[in-house]
Amino acid sequence: MRFPWSVLMSAVLLVCGPSMLHAQTLVWDANSETNISGYRVLYGTQSGSYPNQVDVGNQTHYQPPQGFDWSRTLYFTVQAYNTSGLSSPLSAELKWVPSAPPSLTSIHSSAAYPLLAGQPVTWTATTTSNPDPLEYRFYLYRKTGWTLARDYGPGNSLTWIPSGGDVGEPYTVQAWVRRVGSSLQYESWLGTPTFAVTGAALELSADVDFPTPPGNQVTWTAHAAFAHTGTLEYKFLVANQNDGVFTVFRNYSASHVAQWTAPAIGRYAVQALSRQVGSTAAFEHRGTTEFFDVSQTPLSVSRLTADGVSPTSTGTKITWTARVKGGMSGPIQYQFWLYSAATGWKLAQPYGSSHTFMWTPTWGNEGEHTVQVWVRNNGSTATHEGWRSSAPLRVERAAMSLTTATLFPAAPGSYVDWRAAVPDPSADLDYQFWVYSATSANWALGRPYDPDPIFRWIPTTTGEYVVQARARQRGSAADYEVTRTSPTVQISQGPAQLVSLASSISLPAAPGTSITWTAEAYGGTAGPLQYQFWRWSNGAWVLVQSYGSQNTYTWTPTAANVGTHALQVWVRSAGSTVSYESYKSTGFFSIQ
Repeated sequence: MRFPWSVLMSAVLLVCGPSMLHAQTLVWDANSETNISGYRVLYGTQSGSYPNQVDVGNQTHYQPPQGFDWSRTLYFTVQAYNTSGLSSPLSAELKWVPSAPPSLTSIHSSAAYPLLAGQPVTWTATTTSNPDPLEYRFYLYRKTGWTLARDYGPGNSLTWIPSGGDVGEPYTVQAWVRRVGSSLQYESWLGTPTFAVTGAALELSADVDFPTPPGNQVTWTAHAAFAHTGTLEYKFLVANQNDGVFTVFRNYSASHVAQWTAPAIGRYAVQALSRQVGSTAAFEHRGTTEFFDVSQTPLSVSRLTADGVSPTSTGTKITWTARVKGGMSGPIQYQFWLYSAATGWKLAQPYGSSHTFMWTPTWGNEGEHTVQVWVRNNGSTATHEGWRSSAPLRVERAAMSLTTATLFPAAPGSYVDWRAAVPDPSADLDYQFWVYSATSANWALGRPYDPDPIFRWIPTTTGEYVVQARARQRGSAADYEVTRTSPTVQISQGPAQLVSLASSISLPAAPGTSITWTAEAYGGTAGPLQYQFWRWSNGAWVLVQSYGSQNTYTWTPTAANVGTHALQVWVRSAGSTVSYESYKSTGFFSIQ
């Protein structure tokens, strides 16, 4: 488009180049006049207001310098000027909208845990859809501390081959991501669960450190560090070093965990056997420990670990596990204390033989917490004979999500159901919804507080909108205790467009199988959108569901329907009399 003036000068603004934080280039059409002296680039943070300008001379592109802040919404225009000092009208305005920062959603391991020494494993990080080039950094926690496994680069995966010296635990991998050009350490990060590296076909681990006292129960776990497709069963045996004869203390069972109580002072070894369920072999794989001591030594706590990470959310169960070494008599007794910065220490679990403590923080438990375990020998009346505190755990209020199945842009009159969710079963919440209109620049109450987390919004006019959900504990007088705001959504008028037609099962299918197809569409001139379904059978199309607001069709074929079929959906706006505004078909499929 051109904007004529008295000397027929004009300018058109375009954008090219990769979408990066530091590499945007503005390009425009050159004027055809021969007396053009140069061009000015004008820009600002509000439409129609351009307080900043750059004279770029007689060239038709401009790349802002390194460090230019592209994180804001910006409006650009270009103006030409000639040798007589005359200036053209401003070009069409261009709006730059920065993309949202990336968010890591998962880290997938190519191998199952525990990992086997000598076998390569690749972790692949996945982020939300983002138009910007991204770079990734990976850290590996190796038993006692973090190491940089791979510095920032474009690849989203890390490959590692654990060696024999890496056998043990705990390990975990953490991925960082940021947009190329960002000066932040990271814009999102995510870690894997903790895992172990094993070295034999069948690895054995105990839930205590040795020596352990007579009478103490030890839980042994067998880890199959080999590929297998069937179900395994396990047998556990123990031998005293004095005679070296292995005797069974738990016969074959599907459980790979077994309990053994140390009978007397001595040196012992435990052996685990495994085989496929149904096998008649004595065993197919075997793993044996080194000899370990059962003796009477001072009691201490080796470790106190949690299965969650900090920060954690209310409503999320966390289990702390104490690991001890030594002792005079078993079973060892454990007592757990819980510290809150708000209320101080309190007894969370009195003395007993369980070395684990489970806690689910509830709404109101936000803040810093620490767990402490006390241990003593069986029969002891001492306050404790050993203790250890956990790493601090920060509890944060569970975050709210706000989602809708509606695709945008949507038509006025559409039924848009917004669902707010707070993943905290301890919270008894009421929900309130607000709607912001960009046209009026005002927030309006969509629905007052109510226990129902679903809000049906029926927009009546076109424009850009934002929906906000608020929640508070039932009976609370606060305006809100947690909130979530949707992205900007578009309500507009145009032909309805089908996006997908998906089946609830894989095809082909057998007679008697219920099949549901779901259509997804957006747009339209008025909502709710209307759907009609047709089925191809016996060489002809048959109407199977007339126009209505239901976007699903369910069919249960019978033996008479064996053969080739297809399905087609039509969509149109509410009140429309056209046959359809858009349609989508499945491929041919068989009932067999």
